[in-house]
Amino acid sequence: SYPLCALAVSDERPVSTQSTWGAQQALSGIWSFHHNGREDRRWKFRCCDVSKNVKVVASRKTDWLNDWDDVVDFRCGSSEVLRGLESLHHNGREDRLWKATCVALVNSDVAVLKQVGWTGYINNWDGSFIHELGAISLYSGIYSIHDNHREDRRFKIHRVDLLNGLKCTNPRWSNWRNNMDGLLNYKCGGNYGITGLQSYHWNSREDRRFNIKCCDVSNNGDYAISTVYQTGYVNEYDGKINFKCGYMEVLVGLYSHHDNHKEDRRFKLYCGRIAPADNLKAAKRNSVDWTNWLNDWDRALEFTAPGNSFIVGFDSHHDNHREDRRWKLGTATLDGAICEENGWSAPANGYDDTMDYLCPANHALAGAKSSHHNHHEDRIWWFRCCDLSKSGIYLLKSPLLSSQPNNLDGRLFYECAQDSVISGAFSVHSNSKEDRHWLFYCSQVVKISSYFKEISDVVVSTECPVITSGVVDKKTASMSTDGTNAIRDSNMEIEDCLELSFENQVQWTESTCKSETSAHTKSYTSSVSHEWSVTASATTGIYGVEASLETSYSLALEDSKTTEDTTENSEEQCSENTEVSTTSTTMSNCKICSTTVPSGSCVVLKKVVTYRKITAHCEDFREVSATNIDGSKAEYKDLVIFFKEIGMKSSPYKVGPHTLGYRTEVDMEVAHDHQAACIIDRCGGETGE
Repeated sequence: SYPLCALAVSDERPVSTQSTWGAQQALSGIWSFHHNGREDRRWKFRCCDVSKNVKVVASRKTDWLNDWDDVVDFRCGSSEVLRGLESLHHNGREDRLWKATCVALVNSDVAVLKQVGWTGYINNWDGSFIHELGAISLYSGIYSIHDNHREDRRFKIHRVDLLNGLKCTNPRWSNWRNNMDGLLNYKCGGNYGITGLQSYHWNSREDRRFNIKCCDVSNNGDYAISTVYQTGYVNEYDGKINFKCGYMEVLVGLYSHHDNHKEDRRFKLYCGRIAPADNLKAAKRNSVDWTNWLNDWDRALEFTAPGNSFIVGFDSHHDNHREDRRWKLGTATLDGAICEENGWSAPANGYDDTMDYLCPANHALAGAKSSHHNHHEDRIWWFRCCDLSKSGIYLLKSPLLSSQPNNLDGRLFYECAQDSVISGAFSVHSNSKEDRHWLFYCSQVVKISSYFKEISDVVVSTECPVITSGVVDKKTASMSTDGTNAIRDSNMEIEDCLELSFENQVQWTESTCKSETSAHTKSYTSSVSHEWSVTASATTGIYGVEASLETSYSLALEDSKTTEDTTENSEEQCSENTEVSTTSTTMSNCKICSTTVPSGSCVVLKKVVTYRKITAHCEDFREVSATNIDGSKAEYKDLVIFFKEIGMKSSPYKVGPHTLGYRTEVDMEVAHDHQAACIIDRCGGETGE
């Protein structure tokens, strides 16, 4: 177990973990108990050592995150974790103020931003302003103070500069995004970050309108702003704002609402991480199926999405007499996705308590259960989730919380975008209305470049409907004997073995987009085994004799490839992929040619060896099977999706429930046979064999 990294502190004293950090550590646990007499808590903290392949960098400490008797709502940035907490207790308030320290975890991350620092104030009290940064600069934080006499705010901007030659292009103004005393809720969208701000103040309304300038940081698609999230409130009414986004993050939007009594605004910020684009494509789910009403008034609700579907929407209406809601849920599927539900969660809320529930990473909401209590006029909720990454096809990006809650006592209807799924819920109960405000977390679904834990692609048989035979070469050995003056006959013979080395060649062609075949797949194996027995008929014209040359030639070539832990995406090349395997064969003919040399004659003896090859155009019959991430066998319908996604041009067909078949063309050129002819020449002319 990990060691405790902070001792328990005395009651009503400051809490701090900062003095006990290790250089390579982060918070991994918090333990606390409350004392009713002192109205405070004691705390212990646990730290863990971060593995050495990951660097702990860019420590940053927040300002106070809450006021007395107020909510703490804070998260570190998308690449950050908590490293420490600091707290101060007040006996009169019997409450604590909190600060947090975050650190970034990086491995091969590309540094894209340089911290420049705070500007001076960009406006005077009650004054208009236009503030713009240059082509390499963006906003990453806001500092602001409020004056109760002037009922206005002055602002500073925290500036960051782009590195690596990146530029912020195509700047554009949003136009005025709020009315006086009205809601401000604006995000740049796409890969745009904030690079300018315009505002004017109206004394009679004691409020400001805002116009926001955004620019594109994608640099022709090489970079992207991802993992956009909304902070909690960064100020109290009349209080200071002092907030910066996390590691390699920039401001991408503002949220604010005005209070006419306080004549001030509270702000939330939208932050987004700049990083090299992952080039993952958003996946669009299928259309939504809505349930009927799942519960009666005051009755229990329990629903699990059927099959491999998951929850993408909620529909509800409220009854003031019964002080309860009835619910419908919308579900959808993704082609090839596996969605096997986990067990039910612990209660996501208590009666009248705030709910803030998130499924684990890469999990979609797949079930909801609740029970109603008439005294509290509220419901307790449980949820279940399913792991969409289990199929090997999809991942979920970080969840984003919807920005507009339902009206109390009004209808609630919410559906995630078609490229997203619901991954959690946030809800606050109103005791006066006996109803809840609801917001939902949605996570964008992206398609990764491969599908299965293991893939097998093997040749099971080959047919060669077109076969021809031809001469490769001829080799000759000769000797002569002059017996013109001999008094008796003699013998002569050729014992030489004549050899020819021939390269057997098998060439097979696939039409495919190879880039997606093995990327992100833990182990991809393609085993291609060829073994043919071919028969050919040929005619030899020597002496007009027709001979049937029947040869059974067996050629075995092995091509087995296994790629382990492949994560790189090569550039997609949709073309015919040709692979060639060769083996060398030595054809040796050791036939002995002999003849008698009559006395008084001169004889030339020749051994002529003819070497032949077979050329064949064949078809491989191949079979594909795969193992899912969970170890189960992939079904045929999922193999078809994989087959099409990697761009195979052949027509697949079903071999079995877990096997897909297809054909590829094979051209073969292999050594076939050799024949020797013994030819006798008289020193002046031919006599025959």
